[in-house]
Amino acid sequence: MRLDPEQEVRKEVAIHGAEWSSLHGGYFSDPASAAPLLEEVLRAIEVSCPGTVFDLGGGTGFLLGELAKRGFDNSLRLINIDCSGAQLGRSRGGGITTVHRSLSDFRRGEIAPGPKPCLFMMRSVLHYFGEKGLLPILKHLRGQARKGEHFIHQTACFESRREAECLNLLYRLMGTGKWYPAASALAERLESAGWEVRASLPAPTLLLEWRDLMRRYGFDRAGAARIRGKILEEFGEEEGLFEALPEGFRAYLRYRIYGCRAV
Repeated sequence: MRLDPEQEVRKEVAIHGAEWSSLHGGYFSDPASAAPLLEEVLRAIEVSCPGTVFDLGGGTGFLLGELAKRGFDNSLRLINIDCSGAQLGRSRGGGITTVHRSLSDFRRGEIAPGPKPCLFMMRSVLHYFGEKGLLPILKHLRGQARKGEHFIHQTACFESRREAECLNLLYRLMGTGKWYPAASALAERLESAGWEVRASLPAPTLLLEWRDLMRRYGFDRAGAARIRGKILEEFGEEEGLFEALPEGFRAYLRYRIYGCRAV
């Protein structure tokens, strides 16, 4: 059964909007954490000279806001697409257009018709589609791109299958179907979908404190203890991946930035 990304988003609506900026130590509103991804986007803009930059699942518009600070020509359209109205409601002008739509329903031609190329960017979104939905959404996005256009995304993935399985168990125990691949499996799916991986580099790791996760996914302290016990039983403790605490746990979501081009 394929995961419904909009349903996964709705589970987290309580932390959307104003709450989002403070979640996970402010990672998703921190310019330093965003800088490596934005540097790759800037390089792709310089090479491809797009007329439109789409932030797919752009949430509050933070990334596009940071991009706008680079002082582009006003002719470059910045478009934030997200299925959460609460997130889009925090997007503050700055020349950014918001589109309330799921990525599965995204049609480039309806929003940016015309001959000018587009550039697609994304951060921390693909896991919402689950294991079975990953390849279909990558193919769908490839279908919206013209040959040679760039897709720059930061996606959570792991060096080994075992590391990925550990975090996937954590998320299942928290009641979500989000899914994280090993880096090699992600690269294979990207290429199968028609994206050439031209660059792959590490991005800042996201520290997952159990209290933030409890707030985000709605479990209690007893649930945190059960989750900790199950992970330790199946995978043990590993520094920098999953660490037990006296009352809970912390985990680490590792990211890579992929510079892709439609082939």
